[in-house]
Amino acid sequence: MISFLEVLQRATTGPMMSAKEYDMKVFIPAVREVVKKYKIEFDPKDPCPHDDDLADRIYQAGVELYSKVGTYCTDTERIIHFTVEEIEQAVDECPKVVYFGEGPDRIEWHGRMPDDNKLPHCHVGSGTNTTEDVALKMVEAYGRITKAKTTSIPSLTTVGTLSGSLGSPMEVLAGINMMRIAREGLRRAGRPGMAIIDLHPSCASGIGTIASSNPEFGARKSDGWIVAPHAELKINYDSLNQVAYLTSWGANIGQEAGPIMGGYAGGPEGTAVVTLAYAFHGILVVRATYHLTYPIQMLNVCSTTPEMIYVISTSSQAFARNIRAPYYALGYASAGPATKQYFYEAAAYLLAIQSSGIGIEDVHPNKAVGTNQALPIDSEFTCAFGHGNVGITRKEANSIIKKLMEKYMPNIKSAPKGRDLYQCYDLETMKPDDELLKLYDEVIKELNGYGINFK
Repeated sequence: MISFLEVLQRATTGPMMSAKEYDMKVFIPAVREVVKKYKIEFDPKDPCPHDDDLADRIYQAGVELYSKVGTYCTDTERIIHFTVEEIEQAVDECPKVVYFGEGPDRIEWHGRMPDDNKLPHCHVGSGTNTTEDVALKMVEAYGRITKAKTTSIPSLTTVGTLSGSLGSPMEVLAGINMMRIAREGLRRAGRPGMAIIDLHPSCASGIGTIASSNPEFGARKSDGWIVAPHAELKINYDSLNQVAYLTSWGANIGQEAGPIMGGYAGGPEGTAVVTLAYAFHGILVVRATYHLTYPIQMLNVCSTTPEMIYVISTSSQAFARNIRAPYYALGYASAGPATKQYFYEAAAYLLAIQSSGIGIEDVHPNKAVGTNQALPIDSEFTCAFGHGNVGITRKEANSIIKKLMEKYMPNIKSAPKGRDLYQCYDLETMKPDDELLKLYDEVIKELNGYGINFK
């Protein structure tokens, strides 16, 4: 694989153009070309296809697309190009297993295959907005879920009465504060060595991430850091600075990708190809040891419509069959927490990604826009789902997903907002109230009737 220094060299010597020229004259035409060439078509009757040939064509389209468009560096206004041979070599040599955590909590995360009978990696937690008064208890609750292998931590947007902003001292302090809180929360849960990954949700800037990653505040190189691109397939020096820092430390880096269906990526077909192409960006530019994706729909801003289920299932299958590295997906439900519709949407999304061969994470309620809305019971649902449905096939999942969609799609644009943590949890014991427990039991029984198991 080419070196990171070579990547930086190409960021200063590659073809020069404006971001608008890149989008309109390079990116969009290339996406349309490969979708047509490889005959990629969305069938709403099969939101989770079980077609290996389709998955492999999406992979081939992704390789060709990335060789044409590369990664655009916004600071230098140049394209970081890679040849097909360099992409294929990088795929061959990229990490196929990642090690997270320490002591008894140390884990190995391997890639899976579609229809695999291996247990998926179960990740819990949320990087969504959480107030400082409940952050510690939230992390402790995540750590107490014994089936969970890794966790994300909340995003603090305030320190005391002051709010943070991008690149400000308050952002740095929020990141440091949350890192300390998170490590204490896992210690209280009896899992001090559990890995915290997708760092750092409180910090949107490189300076904030780097500052809060000092081991004195609790960060360890056996944790995992996310380095974000910009839509679509763009990166800046802020993110590349993070890569330079983290690779020098030997820390785990995760690449994240949130392609937007209805934007430059086009429809579900193009978005599936772009989602897959981000993997090559992650391996070559970000130097990723693990991968996180969360494609989103521009209009509904959620992940559970037939089009988005198609995007995540087909791109995941393409990745799993051809790259076989640690990979998982984050979904966004239209419905808010503590509602039946939320669990219907979450089950549909989890069915798609687990059967398609990747790891699972709890689906975020209410499009992840609320504060204190990521409930611990959602993470418990995810882990019980992952353990209960080992070996489920794409064909089986597709059939169940279509039935679930009949229940929630009529309300996707007017989904219930639900109740937040304050409204349905005892904050002293972090136990859900009777109303939520009753709803949860009803949902589990109902989903059992569809052939979904929980363990």
